[in-house]
Order: sequence, then C-alpha cells, then structure tokens
Amino acid sequence: MKKRYIYASLLSVLLFIILYVVLDFNVIISIILALVTYVGGIFFFKEKDVRKYDPNLIMHYCYLISKIDNYTNLIEDDKVDKDIKDISVKSEKIVNMLEHKPDKVTQVYDGFDYYLPFTIKILEQYVLLQSTEGHNNDDEKKFIKEINTTLDYIEKEIDKLLNNMNYTKMLDVNASIEVFKKQANSLEKKMNKGKEEKEDA
Repeated sequence: MKKRYIYASLLSVLLFIILYVVLDFNVIISIILALVTYVGGIFFFKEKDVRKYDPNLIMHYCYLISKIDNYTNLIEDDKVDKDIKDISVKSEKIVNMLEHKPDKVTQVYDGFDYYLPFTIKILEQYVLLQSTEGHNNDDEKKFIKEINTTLDYIEKEIDKLLNNMNYTKMLDVNASIEVFKKQANSLEKKMNKGKEEKEDA
C-alpha cells in the first residue's frame, strides 16, 4: 500500500476518535467527516509517494537489464530471445531517458521494481526446463507456453513505460502491475511446485 493511503487512513481514524469518542459527535457525522478527511489526506500526502532520482538505483536497474540480456546466450528459442532483447533494449532506453527527465522516476521505479526481477525469475525457470531431460512432455510444454505469454505481457508493459516517457505526464502503471501480479502469482506457484517435485524426486 502506498504511504499516502496509510497516512490518510491514520488521520481519518484519529479524527473519528476525537469527534465521536472525545467530543461526542453524532456517529454518522463523525464517519462522514472522517471519510472527507481520508480523501483529502490522499491528495495532501501524495508527495510521500514521490520517489526521487537515485543514481545507485539506476545502476541496479542497469545490472538487472544486463542480466536479462545475458539469457539470450542460454535460451535456444528464437521467439524468447526476441522478447528478451526487446525487454532489455526498451528498458535501456527508459534508463537513458531518466537521465534527462528525473521528474518521471516514480512510475518507472514502480514498474521496474516488479517487472525486471520477475523477468529474471521466469527466465531462470525457462533455462532449467530447457536443460531437463524429457522437457517436451505436455505439462512442461504448457508451462513453457505460459512463460512465453508472460514474457509477451512484460514486453508490452515495458513498451508502455517507454511510450509514456514521451508524454508530459506519466500514466499510472499501478493498475497494470496489479493485473500482472494476479497472472504472475499463478505462474510463480507452478514454478515453486516444479522445484519441490524435483527436490522430492
């Protein structure tokens, strides 16, 4: 949860306690005023969620991007290699643009913090499957297809970030991340289940 929502919630709860418990206001009026305070607090505390330009974090993203790019040497599938290259090239462009537009870092950080590490995680799993004997069975083919679909999704989201860098105002990527998290959780569970089965074998 973003900090502004936490601060706004605390402020509205505190106001409700003061109005209803301490000052003995009507409960309905207390709730209405607390809700108004919550909404106002979201806007008042919005600066709490603004992330500042950080060269060290940019270096970390460059490291993650280079790690993603290195998987083209480990994966034999041309389609996956193309997705990897697209993700890494577009991510590099975003990092370069950040050098000139540091006011747009918050949305990029929010996206990169989730998409880049998860891309590495599923590529690691892909390499593992690729190196396993009998990886052509139906279950693993289906799983590889899911990984391909997820890579396509990540590439599109990185593309959105890049395109949005050209606008005066950065579009919010939080909704996209939340949708992706739901899809990714299912894939991550399957990856963990696969590891457990291999360890038990």
